[in-house]
Amino acid sequence: MNEWEYKIVMVNTQHEPTTLEWITRFKDGNAKVQELLDSMGRDGWELVAFFPARPANQTLENSVTGQKLAIDADPWLHNAVFKKSAETTEEREQRVQSERLMRRIEEHKSGQKD
Repeated sequence: MNEWEYKIVMVNTQHEPTTLEWITRFKDGNAKVQELLDSMGRDGWELVAFFPARPANQTLENSVTGQKLAIDADPWLHNAVFKKSAETTEEREQRVQSERLMRRIEEHKSGQKD
């Protein structure tokens, strides 16, 4: 049975088109969102959900003081939920051994430079 790791990232999807986009009417999307998706994908994360973080106006009340705080809805703010397979014991051991080997190589290289 697979075990999963999950990560939730809050994303501001507001996009300010460049002058070139306005002139050519080329819609490349939001570069910041694309960069996030590419980065998470390279790290093994898979996007499984994308939904508004604050879909409606909210009022929070401080239970001690009774003071109310209004939080406006933000149409640009979204939560992106990612998942990836949890590291197995064997994978973790291999990663640790690999990291130790890389440290030894770096230490050896730095020792030769002195």
